[in-house]
Amino acid sequence: MSDERKRWALEALRQRTAREPSELLRELYVERRLSQAEIAEAIGVTRNTVSTWLREFAIHRAERPEVVL
Repeated sequence: MSDERKRWALEALRQRTAREPSELLRELYVERRLSQAEIAEAIGVTRNTVSTWLREFAIHRAERPEVVL
């Protein structure tokens, strides 16, 4: 995805959700424990885009709390 398309997609997400994309992604991935595919479907982008954004915003799977049964 070109830099211009990335900026457009992030701005569109910001306008649709009224939230900063990094905060939204952290909530969905770390706190709610959604997969990249689930996040992509929920916000209307590809899984690859979600993966790229997670890397760019330094949101890592290691931040996800372990599930205690």
